[in-house]
Amino acid sequence: MKKIFSFKLLMIYSIILSISACFSLYYGSVQISFLEIRNLSFLDNNIFTKIMALRVSGFFQAAMVGAILALCGYVLQKILKNPLADPFILGISSGGICFASVFILLNSSALFSSMHLFYFFPLQSAFALIGCLTSFFILLFVRKKIKSSHDEYVFPVIGIIINSFFTSILMMVFSIAKPEQLSEIHNFLIGTLQPVSFYQILVFFILSVFPLIIIFRNSKYFDHMLFSDDFGKSMGINPIKIRNKTIFMICILISLVVSSAGIIAFVGLIIPHIVRKIHRFSSLFECVICMFLGAIILVNADTLSRTLFSPAQLSVGIFTAILGAPALSFILFKRNLV
Repeated sequence: MKKIFSFKLLMIYSIILSISACFSLYYGSVQISFLEIRNLSFLDNNIFTKIMALRVSGFFQAAMVGAILALCGYVLQKILKNPLADPFILGISSGGICFASVFILLNSSALFSSMHLFYFFPLQSAFALIGCLTSFFILLFVRKKIKSSHDEYVFPVIGIIINSFFTSILMMVFSIAKPEQLSEIHNFLIGTLQPVSFYQILVFFILSVFPLIIIFRNSKYFDHMLFSDDFGKSMGINPIKIRNKTIFMICILISLVVSSAGIIAFVGLIIPHIVRKIHRFSSLFECVICMFLGAIILVNADTLSRTLFSPAQLSVGIFTAILGAPALSFILFKRNLV
């Protein structure tokens, strides 16, 4: 019965995501009605084709970014045993953004000036991966030096320090960047789902498949890792090895996200709490539900950013911050952390 219910639940989330996709495709700064779609002469319009191509690619980008952020937040909260763990709060995203911005800065140098566009996104993601790993190594190093058992406090505080450090470097990069580079770095900082090509979406998808497979394979151990490492070893698993491997996969996924959309805050923090509140399933199924819900929320946030103040288009990071900041306050008060 539980498997049947799980399948029905996935179908419900799939339908909601499909409805969100329809709104994402047909609403924006330029609204397209369903009646206009039936007009074959309008379909031949080159402007219509370009608009739909941008919106289709934008939908897939928002769905993948939202799904990955929600999944990474859920997994980090499990393996770090911290309800406030999130790529943004822990500073992982800031490190990735900083190194991706440095790559943009170097792109005008002789070393990268002749680089074909085909290699740009993978190389930028590689730089972002170095930044994500650097942030997380700093996080773990500082945590080991602090003699405190209150991880609920310590991890977010260290994350604030890491965010401040990499933000200062970003400001330095921002001050020496060329005018044509400033816009892209600025979009990274505020979290913007920029128009992307289908090639970039394909690369994003291909590079994310292997990390997702590893995370799903390790998901059966996440519940055991909520307890001590000794308990995990008594269950026949190696918690340290699983944690390190999973964190590396998360850094790969976050590097892809920040290279594509920049910093989008609070999605990875709020979605796991919502899923655990309304669903009680295995970690694998909760991972899938987190991905669906993250995709739904970010797709709708992107649609709102394009329609609320049309024809102006706002950053999707604004909407996630507006929703996430009060939600974080609610979590802190409910857990008596403030």
